[in-house]
Amino acid sequence: MFLSDLKDGLSIFVDANIFIYHFCKESTFNRTSSDFLERIEMINVHGVTSTAVIQEATHRMMILEATTILPDVKLRDMVKYLKANPEVIKKLVSHQSIPSKIASFNLKIISPDIDTLDRSQQMKSRYGFLSNDALSLQIMEDIKVNNLASNDFDFERVKFIQLYRPSST
Repeated sequence: MFLSDLKDGLSIFVDANIFIYHFCKESTFNRTSSDFLERIEMINVHGVTSTAVIQEATHRMMILEATTILPDVKLRDMVKYLKANPEVIKKLVSHQSIPSKIASFNLKIISPDIDTLDRSQQMKSRYGFLSNDALSLQIMEDIKVNNLASNDFDFERVKFIQLYRPSST
């Protein structure tokens, strides 16, 4: 299903890639992701995310920002390059506003505790997820939200959630 298929009044957990598409104006998913976040902002849809998702989106936006000032460094090598050149990180500033911009969307933001982190480890075993996705899934289960806004097809193997993806139109 697509983000536009989500009925008004429902709650949905928002994954990092939706925020990234919104902030990347050149993304083919920018328009539908931005429209979806506007629905949350207007409280037509009840959006939920986590501090971990916000941190992931901020980190990925920092890496994308670095590619604009370092066009000769391949994307796959960017993290290693930045770790070796911390003075470059100091010049990256536009991504720093991402957390406050996400907070302005009128989402409920959940800060998972250590118990949630511990329980999320079982999601790795059950579904074969990486750490951040396992944590998001655990949070969704805890708060009983079964709708997910994401373009991550891995979530399709989880029976208790309904995945809503952005469309390119």
